Amino acid sequence: MTNKKTTQKDETTLGQWAYYLPILALLVGYGIFLYLVWRTDSLQPGDFINNITIFVGWIVALLTALIYLSKTRKDNQRLKKEEIRRSLEIDAFREINKAVTNFANVLSEASRQYKWRPFRLERDLAWDKEHLQDTEFRFHNAKTAIEVDNERQGLMRRLDEFKLTIEAHEIAVIQFDHEIKRIKSETDRLDRLIIDLRHFLMMNKKDNFFMDKVFSDFKKKCQQIEEKLDEIGKYLGDYRIELMNEFMGPIFERSIPTKRKKNSSPEGTDNK
Repeated sequence: MTNKKTTQKDETTLGQWAYYLPILALLVGYGIFLYLVWRTDSLQPGDFINNITIFVGWIVALLTALIYLSKTRKDNQRLKKEEIRRSLEIDAFREINKAVTNFANVLSEASRQYKWRPFRLERDLAWDKEHLQDTEFRFHNAKTAIEVDNERQGLMRRLDEFKLTIEAHEIAVIQFDHEIKRIKSETDRLDRLIIDLRHFLMMNKKDNFFMDKVFSDFKKKCQQIEEKLDEIGKYLGDYRIELMNEFMGPIFERSIPTKRKKNSSPEGTDNK
């Protein structure tokens, strides 16, 4: 990388000299011409001094103009590069924002499912208890375990899609990589919680769920998963706000506090 930058700098320097050399060669040639004319006594000393003065004046004027043009050219290149960079950052924010929204919606829906799953189990168990002679039951622990595992796989697929979007624009958001690592770490914990619930469902017989202890454990595991889903959702929201402040904040000259800062500050006001 260092060698590449050095080569690009050398090429830029050579390009600048290629621009200046013809003009400098013309000025030097004119100076040599005046000197030769003076040596052949074609010019009087006073005329020679006047021509030299004019010659030096032209050199100073042209060098000043060249320096100004060079600076203007560099400034324009820098502004163009900055404009391109900002455009790419906004495009990256737009795509990542869509991915955050999609993943957050999936997490929110899963959270609602786990919030109501204990109540549905309690309802189904009550119905099954009243219809013990029936051949069809509403609650099947194996079936519920399969549903839980399918939901887990759906969440992991959404997580993979989210990570792919981040990786596709990583160069623009690399400074927020710590947020992505934290989200990944929390989703790993979520994955283990759901796998534990699936194992719990498979290891207990249907009749065991009529016992208060088993039902209480099931409810506690669902609550842990629900809380973890909500926690990851908050981290996603903070990640979105961090990106918004970075890419949109300079445009609107303001920033938005993250949920963590809102919770730690009684006012919860915007940072101006």
